[in-house]
Amino acid sequence: MKIRKDKDILRFSGIAVLWILAGILMMSFLPGPTYFGIGSVLIIVGIIAIVMAIGAATRPKEDMIQDERSERIKEKAGYHAFWILLGTMALVQSIAMFGRLNLSYKSVSPDIFFVGMLSFVILRWYYNRREDIV
Repeated sequence: MKIRKDKDILRFSGIAVLWILAGILMMSFLPGPTYFGIGSVLIIVGIIAIVMAIGAATRPKEDMIQDERSERIKEKAGYHAFWILLGTMALVQSIAMFGRLNLSYKSVSPDIFFVGMLSFVILRWYYNRREDIV
């Protein structure tokens, strides 16, 4: 297995190592449970980033270049996911205004974010399965 050592892989790996070091320093020198939690999250994110960098370094660089069809699929899925997100926000606002539910935007914003991300993934899968992207 040949591992690439270009500047993009090294930069990404260096940032991951810095996240791990920042997490270790935060956990060891700053008191309190909040800093311990943030430090452990930084360490976990750094380890995941190193695994991703190793996975990307084992593939040839030409495999990561997207063709026009996949770029068009992502554009179209993102456009439609944006409109689904706006429609969901309008629906939540109209329910809050006219309904007897006491919804605030702060309480439902994580759910709306999840709907947007899920719709992007589903639409990208759907458009990828279809053959006639225009």
